[in-house]
Amino acid sequence: MEPVAGCNAGGTHYLCGPAVPGGPRPVLYTDSEGQASLIAESLAEALTLAIALPSWHDALAGFRPPALSSDYLDDHPDHPVVRDRLLATLRLPPATEQEVLDRLLATASRTVPDGSLPHVPDEENSAFQPMLEPLAD
Repeated sequence: MEPVAGCNAGGTHYLCGPAVPGGPRPVLYTDSEGQASLIAESLAEALTLAIALPSWHDALAGFRPPALSSDYLDDHPDHPVVRDRLLATLRLPPATEQEVLDRLLATASRTVPDGSLPHVPDEENSAFQPMLEPLAD
């Protein structure tokens, strides 16, 4: 587990697994509330997630379009233009909200469901619970 980034909400992003030259490493996110989730198969995918779906935390809490990004888009109506420009500048492939959401949910579903997530060094409480909430019927 290698910490690579923090966020303004107190969370930390970690690269998981052994570093293999040229090989991807999954990204685990831990929040300040004792929850964690795999969020991407690689750092590039995690960047695409943050750029294309800034409300990804809400997706793990069970929100889906159109409610998922509505508040964010109301406050940032230029997001599609900014998203496309950032992805191009970082040489990341174009991505729609739905594509990124599908990848996030597939990756998050691989997080150990019984709460026995990997130990994160230097975290006060490393008994994390999965962040992914099942959809309400």
